Amino acid sequence: MVARGAQGTQDELDNVMTYLTANFGKPLAGADGVKPKVAPAVNEKPLSEAEIAKGRELLTAKGCLSCHRMGDTGSYAGPDLSTIGARRSGDEIRASLVSPKKDVSPENRAVELIASDGKTITGRLLRHDGFTVQMMDSNNQLRSFQKANLRKFEIVTTNPMTSYVNQMSAQDLTGLVRYLSSLKGNEKP
Repeated sequence: MVARGAQGTQDELDNVMTYLTANFGKPLAGADGVKPKVAPAVNEKPLSEAEIAKGRELLTAKGCLSCHRMGDTGSYAGPDLSTIGARRSGDEIRASLVSPKKDVSPENRAVELIASDGKTITGRLLRHDGFTVQMMDSNNQLRSFQKANLRKFEIVTTNPMTSYVNQMSAQDLTGLVRYLSSLKGNEKP
């Protein structure tokens, strides 16, 4: 921001950086190659074995693994949750559970195909070009199709995820958010 003309005292700029980092991601090195000063992260106590077990139970009971994947379990239809805590803050995870965004980010989009035999196939879009489409189908099978052989090819941009605000208690929701936030990729789910 400073390189683009933002002005202020060092304390003011540090406050802006702290706010942006807390709400929008990790700080990057500045033009001088030095990471800006930020407030230290709040250290939450590690989850107990009971909290971990409850988080895993909620993932299964609420059907999360019918769309999402954790380690070697679940579906490829939605984003992998194995390292969600490294990619999203607890507030972002809670917001996704309580009020899912209507649009799906491009890397998480689904595709619906109708093959030449009339069979409908849905799954997670991996890539496509003018001639082919590759996807992970709802049975977790990697599939490739020639577009010329399809009756229909549609990229689904709307989010099928529903809100969990009324589907679990506030305590369970908090527990699930804490569990998911703890998944940084350095532990077994």
